[in-house]
Amino acid sequence: MAGQHASTPAIPAPTREQQRLQAENTTRRQAAELLERKRQIRGLLWLLAAVLVLSILRAGLSRVFGPQWWRLW
Repeated sequence: MAGQHASTPAIPAPTREQQRLQAENTTRRQAAELLERKRQIRGLLWLLAAVLVLSILRAGLSRVFGPQWWRLW
């Protein structure tokens, strides 16, 4: 029979258990992404602090903090 194709089977509707598992996975993935974002921010702040400290030490404390620097505030 030329020209006739078998119809593709329809995907069954998800069961309640599948919907529950999908919701749990979504929640778990969102929590993991939030935790990873916090770790990235913490790492970037540590990197920023390290660069700042090394830059100050390289320039010399006396050049960065001149005599009576606290009086500028």
